[in-house]
Amino acid sequence: MVARRHPMRPWCHIVRVKEVIDTSGGCGASFAIEIVSEQFEGKRLLERHRMVNAALQEELKQIHALSIKKALTPEQWKQQQEAENSQPAA
Repeated sequence: MVARRHPMRPWCHIVRVKEVIDTSGGCGASFAIEIVSEQFEGKRLLERHRMVNAALQEELKQIHALSIKKALTPEQWKQQQEAENSQPAA
């Protein structure tokens, strides 16, 4: 499976999209995304996913699948980046 990265979409005004990957081999039917938003503060993972699905309601009508790889708050994103950067190189 070939992953192709896509630029940020217009609907991203409420979030910072860290990554959008076309996982369908280039036909645009399946995507995986990583999203960071202050609106996720105090929300459980399922609620965050529902928020993303609601925000992408129109786009979801035109694709086969959307995988939300990560839906993080800015603080969670920062902590994750710090943890990844502090790991020793292999």
